Amino acid sequence: MRTKLLLVDDEVITLKMTKMLLNQHDFDVETSLSSSEAISMLTSSDIDLILLDISMPTIDGFDFIKLMNSLRIRVPVIFLSSNEDEYTQKLATSEGVKRCVSKRNQFAELPHIIRDVLNAA
Repeated sequence: MRTKLLLVDDEVITLKMTKMLLNQHDFDVETSLSSSEAISMLTSSDIDLILLDISMPTIDGFDFIKLMNSLRIRVPVIFLSSNEDEYTQKLATSEGVKRCVSKRNQFAELPHIIRDVLNAA
């Protein structure tokens, strides 16, 4: 059975490029352009891991994590970010995020990072 991922990002091009990359590595990828749609998807289907953009227009990644916790949704999260500062990474780790991945510098490594996170869970 293929690993099912939920990719949440407000940029259509990022969704398409990331989905294409991950499909080539045998992942089953669902996509969402909004946090509300993503929460709905999480409550109605089995997702193994969430790839979540930190900077979203209505609910940012950190608020999304808090919402997941309040709804008792326990799915590992990897943040996707254009921001690579140490403070953001420490804050993400303190919120339970498994990894912060740079969209610019670590994109090609994403399939390997996903497998590492899932194997550690």
